[in-house]
This record gives sequence, structure tokens and C-alpha cells, in this order.
Amino acid sequence: MELRGRPKENDIAPIKFTLETDETIYYFDRTIHKGGTVKVNVKPDGKPVEPEIIPNQKYGKAPVVVVFKTSNRSNAQTKMKIYKNRNIDWVLGSGKLPGIPEKAVWLETGVGSKFVDIWKEKYKLKEEKNED
Repeated sequence: MELRGRPKENDIAPIKFTLETDETIYYFDRTIHKGGTVKVNVKPDGKPVEPEIIPNQKYGKAPVVVVFKTSNRSNAQTKMKIYKNRNIDWVLGSGKLPGIPEKAVWLETGVGSKFVDIWKEKYKLKEEKNED
């Protein structure tokens, strides 16, 4: 048998490896995805800019609905709070909200009036509290 041409290389491709550039780090794992990246991290470029949150800026006319338990106990009362004139970013970013105790455990948060009906049925709530 005659061997012609360039001899074959018996190199085995690595299964897990990373590729690092100036701005990003690419993670490859051939057991998860054979031809592409599994995760990409972008390196931070200086100090991150905090977004400005305007509390009364609304996204359309949709209310922000929060369902919470009054404490961490298993038999704690479940309540719903609706903020009609507030921004979802303000509701999520505020430490203390009017009508919700600091010890409260948040169960659900959403934007839109459809969540009122869905969560009333799911958590068997009878009345809702409104915050204008």
C-alpha cells in the first residue's frame, strides 16, 4: 500500500475551551453545542451607567400588579396591590412601597390588567387594593 500526499494528523479537537479577545470571552463546549458558542461574556467598559427611573412615567395605561404574602410564614395572608400611576422599574427598584410591608414575600409581579383576573383566581383573592 502506497501512501501519497500529506500524512493525516491525529489531533483531537478539545471538547471545552475559551477564546478571549479584547472585548469578549467566548465559551465553547462541544458536548452541548457542536458548532457554536455556549456562552459569551462582554467585558465591562468602565463604570456601568445606572438608568434614571422616573416614578410617574407610565408604559401606556397598563397598571403594575404585585401579589405578595404578608410574611414568610406558611399561613400568611396573600394580598394583591395595584399601582395605576407608577412605572414597573420604580415598583421593582423601590425599597419601601406604600401598602406593602417590608417583611412581605413577593409572589408575582406583572404589567397589565389581565394579571388582576388571573391572579385573583389563582390565589383565591376576594378584593384588590388600589394605589393611584
